[in-house]
Amino acid sequence: MEDEAGAAAAAAAAAAAARYQFMKEDVGAVVEEELEAADLSRTCRRDSYCAVCAKAFCSHCCGFHHSWTGFHVVIPIALDAATGQPSLPTHYPGSTDPIPAFIADRMAAADYATPLAVDAYCVACMAPFCERAACYHHRRGCGGGDAVLRLEVRGGRHYVRCRGDEDWFSYLERILGDPVADDGGEMMLVPVLKREQPGTCVQCGGPVPCPILLRCSPSCAARHNQEVARRRERRDAMRASLQLAKLHIHGSASS
Repeated sequence: MEDEAGAAAAAAAAAAAARYQFMKEDVGAVVEEELEAADLSRTCRRDSYCAVCAKAFCSHCCGFHHSWTGFHVVIPIALDAATGQPSLPTHYPGSTDPIPAFIADRMAAADYATPLAVDAYCVACMAPFCERAACYHHRRGCGGGDAVLRLEVRGGRHYVRCRGDEDWFSYLERILGDPVADDGGEMMLVPVLKREQPGTCVQCGGPVPCPILLRCSPSCAARHNQEVARRRERRDAMRASLQLAKLHIHGSASS
């Protein structure tokens, strides 16, 4: 009896450990995997101007970097409802101080009306953004350019253009599919995998016990991990093939 009870307790402990492990994997990586839930199809526009940075920017794409009161001076730019053209203020927001002419001239030269598509994602900020609608902060202040993913749209689907060995890749590989194209060099196009319904298991499609989890159970987590490992092997093989082809081209050119 004691042996049976001990075996049952051990089995229960093992099951609990497995549940904890798969939850630890998913929850621990949820910050990095915000990309899976991000709205990459939205468009933005430059809706603000920073007098300190001397740049027009989108508050969605680069607003966080301009949120330090006392360091940045942000001027919101609204569009006229009738004409669709920017309505440029003459005074700083919440102040009677007029905007100096040299700042007003630079502010007026920017394009505030054109819709701009999301074409990048900052891993450090966990935010999609448009390069043209943002300042230099994502590239310079978020761990350098290595923190920024280049996004492209092909056939209505979003892809990441990358080498496959970037520092961020291991954090995001569970939501990145098999490479489908390359530019003839060392870069690959890797699709961003998105669930059809939020809150569902990426493996079986069933409900997950917690909305932030990707998998519903230890068994689904194990199968999904195996699939991720197989995709990793295929990407590594393509990357090696691209590198070998590049060496062959360089070798032929030098001979």
